[in-house]
Amino acid sequence: MLDNTPESISIEEASLWVAKMAAKDGLITNNERGLLKSFAQSFNIDPEHIYCLAETFCRKEAQEVLPANANEIKGRRFEEFVVSLLCDKTKFRLLAWRSDKIYQNIYAQENLYPDLHIKHQLGHATVEYFIECKYRSSWNKGVIDLSEQFLRYRSLAKSHNCELFIALGIGGSPSAPDEFLLIPARMIGYNKRIEQQRFLPCRLVPTPTNLHHYINNYYSKRVLNHS
Repeated sequence: MLDNTPESISIEEASLWVAKMAAKDGLITNNERGLLKSFAQSFNIDPEHIYCLAETFCRKEAQEVLPANANEIKGRRFEEFVVSLLCDKTKFRLLAWRSDKIYQNIYAQENLYPDLHIKHQLGHATVEYFIECKYRSSWNKGVIDLSEQFLRYRSLAKSHNCELFIALGIGGSPSAPDEFLLIPARMIGYNKRIEQQRFLPCRLVPTPTNLHHYINNYYSKRVLNHS
């Protein structure tokens, strides 16, 4: 049952995956039920929770949940990819990494902010800025449309006297996109559209060094916040 295990995922994601594998043939055998119980006990999870997930997959009632969950996983993977570019601790400090967790319309106030809040050392100056991470499998006729949240993120960043950047990954996989762009929010209009040709200058090869040079070049043309 446990073949082709996905790499480095959360317990919640693993639970979904294990339940789906058990229900793959539309029937949960006693042996599979035993494996589900062992998995649950290993990670201090209620076995009934795993059983219910597997039975839901068997009844094919999870079809509406799976696409949303898949998108959440892709989004998380791309965030992890962007965070990996901050590995040089002499230059980057990750101040906050927000989640999008919500339950019955209850969520933390910090979820209203962009994904990442970063402090960045640029020579003798220090800057802080936000990054909102977006991954898309492809361009939609050369355009990516952002959600209404973008305008709120930009407003919040402005209220904190910080820049906002959109980290955009296109194609490939969330952990290794074919294209990577880092776009200053001030370049995006109120129509919330990112046009592929217009933003070609914002493309970069995603490495910690290139990210540092990109940000340094951006702020060198603006007033630096010294601290």
